[in-house]
Amino acid sequence: MRVHTGEKPFSCTVCMKTFSRKSNLKSHSLSHSSEKPWSCSKCPKTFSLKSYLNKHVKQVHSNYRPYPCGICGKGHLFKRDRDRHLTTHLNEKHYKCQKCGKRFANPRNLRHHVKQHDGIRDFKCSQCDRGYTNRSALSIHYSKQHSNPTSWPFECIFCPKKVATSSEFQRHLSSHVKEKPIFCTLCSSSFAYKFSLKAHLVRVH
Repeated sequence: MRVHTGEKPFSCTVCMKTFSRKSNLKSHSLSHSSEKPWSCSKCPKTFSLKSYLNKHVKQVHSNYRPYPCGICGKGHLFKRDRDRHLTTHLNEKHYKCQKCGKRFANPRNLRHHVKQHDGIRDFKCSQCDRGYTNRSALSIHYSKQHSNPTSWPFECIFCPKKVATSSEFQRHLSSHVKEKPIFCTLCSSSFAYKFSLKAHLVRVH
């Protein structure tokens, strides 16, 4: 009935945690004492609670790994460890071009690359005869060759120069920025750009 009512009349006098059964309170009380009646059969360690012993056996002495990595298959005991492990695959390039051996992080980039081998230029410029394998490359071409430089979206904060693309903007800023004013709050690392800090947080922390 206490399962349905939520009643927990048995309270620990040390930490005030409550329990629905007296036996559970008794087991819990051992966690506040130096008594460790539960011994591991595989090593000399002892534990105050049976649940602690069971957790120890799973972690140390068994192959129980319910959270496998979907990329390499490595198993992990806890989901948080699996998620942390997945970040190690972020910069890996699993997709290989069969014609030249160059590798890519995602299949879309590989498809665009293969089009270059095959001479396919699906995206044509409306202002000239240039063709490109993907829309972003066409957009960059149009911005640089056929738009007014005064309308370019990336304006330097140190000088009047404007550029058409984000990559050009980052390269230009590096000519000005010698310092690294953006600091990681978890370690002593510093960075020149916010995106570098984000990548560092994912990769390291």
